[in-house]
Amino acid sequence: MKFIHVVFLNMFFVFLGVFELSAYSYAAAGKEPTIDAKERIVGAINRDDFSDAKKIFAEYEQNYRYLNDDFVKGLYDGLKNSIEQKDKAKSVKYLELSLAAEIQRRIEGGFKNIDNYNVAKVMLAKANKFYKLLSISLDKSVDEKLKNSIKSCNEAIGNPGLFGVGSKSADKEAYAKYQKIIVDIVQSLISL
Repeated sequence: MKFIHVVFLNMFFVFLGVFELSAYSYAAAGKEPTIDAKERIVGAINRDDFSDAKKIFAEYEQNYRYLNDDFVKGLYDGLKNSIEQKDKAKSVKYLELSLAAEIQRRIEGGFKNIDNYNVAKVMLAKANKFYKLLSISLDKSVDEKLKNSIKSCNEAIGNPGLFGVGSKSADKEAYAKYQKIIVDIVQSLISL
């Protein structure tokens, strides 16, 4: 009987260890460099430490180049120059523009993966995360339009249902329509 208890306890601790490892790796996968960089750069410029802001920007340079090259032209140079010129307001606007670029990126990722519900859903959840951070800086009508377009994209990916019951297929045309609205909004934010 004692042997069974020992085996059971060992199995329990092995299971507990595996559970903790998977939980840890899942959390690490949630890192968002654009959010981290924005928080750190804003903190630095609020302390009037533009030297630190430049260093932080340099750490995340590759991320800003990627967003600039693929989504929002002028983001990289605009942010770099506004930090070098010690322009707090412009720096913050370009950091907000980087959030908008991330929304566009995730919305495009959702469309590319529209046939894979789980991946598309994650992409849209991340787009919504960036939207919530950007929302407070948007004009009310633009904010509402962006929020509704992300919500409509979410509806357009369909739903696999539970064991097929209640399933709804993806609507690529509807998604593309709302994706275009989102891209237009993001691109309209470029004019600083």
